[in-house]
Amino acid sequence: MESTFRGLFLAGVVGGVAWFWYVVLQPMTLLVEAMGMSIATLTVIGLAGWLMLRGQRVLKQPEVAAKVSRAASEAANVSQELSQVSADVLKETGSKLGPMLSYVFGFSGRVSRKEYLIVQVLTGLLTLVLFALFLMEPDSWLGVLSLLAIGAVAAVLLAFGVRRTRDTGVNHWWFLLVLVPPANLALMVFLLLVPTDEFKDAPV
Repeated sequence: MESTFRGLFLAGVVGGVAWFWYVVLQPMTLLVEAMGMSIATLTVIGLAGWLMLRGQRVLKQPEVAAKVSRAASEAANVSQELSQVSADVLKETGSKLGPMLSYVFGFSGRVSRKEYLIVQVLTGLLTLVLFALFLMEPDSWLGVLSLLAIGAVAAVLLAFGVRRTRDTGVNHWWFLLVLVPPANLALMVFLLLVPTDEFKDAPV
């Protein structure tokens, strides 16, 4: 069977050479075009069948089969190692990312005046940049992303404000004064200036 496909391929090659030589010397006609397509199809079929059967014969050889099996085993081991490495990286990233997100967006615990001041400055600058981006292209995807980012910044400010209010010693619900102008300005000054547990024993 292999010799048959090889013969088809060789016949196709010879026919292709003859066809090309004829086309050079004679004008192109519909019959000549059809012959050329038939010769090309014959050549491709012969080559594909020959290579497939030859590959099967080579793979059946014991030494080749052993090499293929060994290569497949090594590939499986490498794939397993890569999967393990990926899982370890994801686990490590998650273990680091979880506490970070909890610190940035969490409402439990406390933050000091220094932490609160740093967050106020950074989020203020970031909000200005995001608002400028939104004003430049409000109807584009950049404007939508800017609005979403501003919402995330507001969540950070809310979380740090609640924790800083608790840190002063008063009930964290007092942070709701941020919604009442001009009491919100007084609250910002209060949170930036009052030390930790200053009002711990106060009935507030």
